[in-house]
Amino acid sequence: MNRIRFLRVKNELKQQELAQIIHVSQSSLSGYENEKYEPDKKTLLKLSEFFGVSTDYLLGAEEKSRLRKAPLQRIPVYKCLNGNKKQASKYILYDMEINKFKDDGSEYFGLQMFGDSMAPRIFPGDLVIVRRQSRAENGDVAVMQINGGNATVKKVVKFGGGITLIPYNPMYNPVSYTDDEIARLPVVVLGKAVEIRGKF
Repeated sequence: MNRIRFLRVKNELKQQELAQIIHVSQSSLSGYENEKYEPDKKTLLKLSEFFGVSTDYLLGAEEKSRLRKAPLQRIPVYKCLNGNKKQASKYILYDMEINKFKDDGSEYFGLQMFGDSMAPRIFPGDLVIVRRQSRAENGDVAVMQINGGNATVKKVVKFGGGITLIPYNPMYNPVSYTDDEIARLPVVVLGKAVEIRGKF
C-alpha cells in the first residue's frame, strides 16, 4: 500500500481532510496516493511533520540495513508521569528496547497516551518516545508538567514573555503561561517527543 495512503487511513482521515491540512487539492493527494506523481519538497515536509515520519519513509526508501546495525537501549514506558523520579517506578507499564538515536548519553523513556488532545496525530494508546530534557524549543512537541500534575503532551510555541501549549485536536483550546506563571506554578519541561508509535 502507498505509504501516504496507509498513514491517512491509519489516522482515520478522509482524502479531503488531509488535503486541507497539507494545503493541496484532493486530486493532487489522490495522485500521490496512486503514485502518478510525487509530492513536491514543501508538501513532502508537511506530510513528514504531520505524521511524524521521515521523508525517506514517505517515498518508500528502506532503512533496514541501518536499523539492523543500530545499537539498542532499554527504556521504561510509563502510563503517567509527574516529574517525581522517586515515585516514577510505580507508574512503569513495561520496559522495551529501542534503537539508539544518538550515542550522546541522552536518557529516553516512553509515555503511553491516554487522552485525545493531540489527535489526529497522536491517539489514545499510542506510544510517545521521549528524550529527557528540561528545555523545549519553539515548535517542539514536549512532555510538560503543570503545577505538579500528571504529564501532558503538547506543541510548545514561545512568545515574548511566555509560552503557549497547543493541542492538535481543535476540540481543545491552547493554554498560555507567562514567564511569571511558569516560575510560580511551575510549568516544567520533562522531555521532547522524538518518535510516535501508533497502535493498529
